[in-house]
Amino acid sequence: MISPILDIQNLSKSFGSLKAVNQLSFQVNEGDVFGFLGPNGAGKSTTIRMMLNLIRPDVGDIFIAGQSVSKKQNKALTHIGALVEEPDFYKHLSAKKNLEMLARMENVDLKRVDEVLEWVGLDDRAEDKVKAYSHGMKQRLGIAQALLKSPKLLVLDEPTSGLDPKRMKQIRDLILDLKDQGITIFLSSHLLHEVELVCTSVAIVNHGRLKKIGSLHDLMDDGRGVSLSITVNDAEAAIGVLSERNDIRDLTLSKQEILLWTNNDSLADINRVLVENNISVTRFLPRTSLEEYYLSVISEDEI
Repeated sequence: MISPILDIQNLSKSFGSLKAVNQLSFQVNEGDVFGFLGPNGAGKSTTIRMMLNLIRPDVGDIFIAGQSVSKKQNKALTHIGALVEEPDFYKHLSAKKNLEMLARMENVDLKRVDEVLEWVGLDDRAEDKVKAYSHGMKQRLGIAQALLKSPKLLVLDEPTSGLDPKRMKQIRDLILDLKDQGITIFLSSHLLHEVELVCTSVAIVNHGRLKKIGSLHDLMDDGRGVSLSITVNDAEAAIGVLSERNDIRDLTLSKQEILLWTNNDSLADINRVLVENNISVTRFLPRTSLEEYYLSVISEDEI
């Protein structure tokens, strides 16, 4: 049976009249790459800071590997590593020297320094001074620092922020490698395409409350429907046929591409009707992206 590595129970935190986190409860299973999503001000950063015991909750508790953060802080925090802001290092020292200093402070075997540098792909630049590192290299060095104590749970807050596509892919590949090595990843990011490529489960929060949680596959196939892109030889005729159906919404035409939302079980029938009306379909692409799903969940609070 899969056990939760992270268990957040009835968590609330206010700053004056602002309720930043409001009765938040969810679990993260061991081995997951868990996406923690929400707009600015949704309570994500406050939640992460409570996980790391940087601030205390007003109500509720957090359990990491079964240990209470509020009651058994030291035991709980031994299981977690985090990169929550741009990492700060002694820039005049090498990457290896920086990590060796941190390892001594944490009573970590110095052999671990070489291991984590190799994991993040910096072993060939270990002796270079940090001031010569690019932003992406500093991010990877920050992840190496978070891995020093062999955590079971790794928290990454916007790890690809400000990176170019090549460096984003490096971080993405690193996350998948760490998952394969048995580390659970808790990933907070606004880059939903990146989340979709690596996460197995996600939670969406807004106004401090949990809106949705589940596996990525199940959430995006929850009956809300699917977006469909169709390219045909006669777009106007196709629009005429499709506009008569009750199972289609948001029907639009962009050049020769027809865009619409429909139900998952209507896809085959839509294709059949077009063909029966002598409309040649050259492209029929159903897809619900995480971005579309996320926006539909967040928009519920704006109604």
